[in-house]
Amino acid sequence: MIPYHLVDGTGEPVVLLNSLGATLDMWKPQVEPLGEEFRLVRFDIRGHGGTNAESGDWNVGDLADDVADMLDGLGVERAHMVGISLGGAIAMTMAVRHPGRVDRLVLMSTAPKLGTIEGWHERARTVKAEGCEAVADAAMDRWFSPHFHAAHPKVVAEFRERFAGCDAEGYASCCEAIAKFDLREQLDAIEAETLVVYGTDDETISRADAEGIAAEIDGAEVLAVDGAKHLVSAERPDLVNERLIGFLRR
Repeated sequence: MIPYHLVDGTGEPVVLLNSLGATLDMWKPQVEPLGEEFRLVRFDIRGHGGTNAESGDWNVGDLADDVADMLDGLGVERAHMVGISLGGAIAMTMAVRHPGRVDRLVLMSTAPKLGTIEGWHERARTVKAEGCEAVADAAMDRWFSPHFHAAHPKVVAEFRERFAGCDAEGYASCCEAIAKFDLREQLDAIEAETLVVYGTDDETISRADAEGIAAEIDGAEVLAVDGAKHLVSAERPDLVNERLIGFLRR
C-alpha cells in the first residue's frame, strides 16, 4: 500500500520514518533546515494520521514494503533513510529487505529487538479496550525529559494530541508487529553507511543498544544526545539537525 505522504524541498531524497504513535508532523523541526538541501519525504505509517490501517496480520516487513511502494509512486529508486524508534526498525528492515534502495541510514532511538513480546501484546490489548488516550501520558513521559516538559509544554501537548488521536486498531496492530520484530541476526547484512543516535536519558533505548547496532554494521558511527529521552529529533533538533545534514551531505 502507499501511505499518506508529503514531499518538501529539493535535492537527494531523504525518507523520514516516524515513531509509533506519531505522525509526519513530528518532523517539523527538520523540514526547514534539511529541506534547503534535500528532498524530504514524510509519511504516516499504517493506522496513524492520514494512513488507514489495513486489516490482517502484518509485520514490520510489510511497513518497509509500504515505503518501497511509496518510493515507486514518487519515481525514487534510492533514498537516505532516517528513522526513529519504530521508524528506525522500519529503516533497518528496508536496509535488509531492499538494500539497493537505501543510500545512507540514520537510526535514532531504536534497536534490532524492541521491548518484550509480552509487553507489546499487553499494550495492544489496553489500546484496543481503552483507546490510545489510555497510554498517552506514559508515552509522553518516555518521549521527553522533565526539563523539556517544563520548557516546551505546548510542543508536548501537540505530540500528545496526535498520539491520543491515533486509530486504536492501527496502533495496536503496530504493537503486535513490533512484538514479532527481531533483526539481531541480520544487522551484519546492512551495507549502508550508518549513523546511530540515542538520548542519554532514554529509558527504553540504552547506550548498549546503540553501540550494539554500531558494532554489527561496518563503519557505523554513534551520536549520544546528552540529557535527551526518546524523541531526540524533537527534544534536541539543533544538535540532531546539524549532525544529520553533515552526515547526509558527505
